[in-house]
Amino acid sequence: MVQVTLDEAVARLDELMGAARGGEAVVIVHGGAAVQLVPVPTPAGTPGKRRKAGGAAGEIWMAPDFDAPLDDFAEYER
Repeated sequence: MVQVTLDEAVARLDELMGAARGGEAVVIVHGGAAVQLVPVPTPAGTPGKRRKAGGAAGEIWMAPDFDAPLDDFAEYER
């Protein structure tokens, strides 16, 4: 585990991000509070991989009356 102050983290941010991406715990301490730097996965799961639009075409169906008022809420209509 790497523990650094906020000033150290600012000066070594690139290095600390690399350590966090590599699985090392990086803790930044400032004024009695502490936070942990952790990697965030990309939406597609792998860096640089793009999502394809229309990938679920033909798999989704919507009823023609999907936005019709529900009977349960008739008393609230004006």
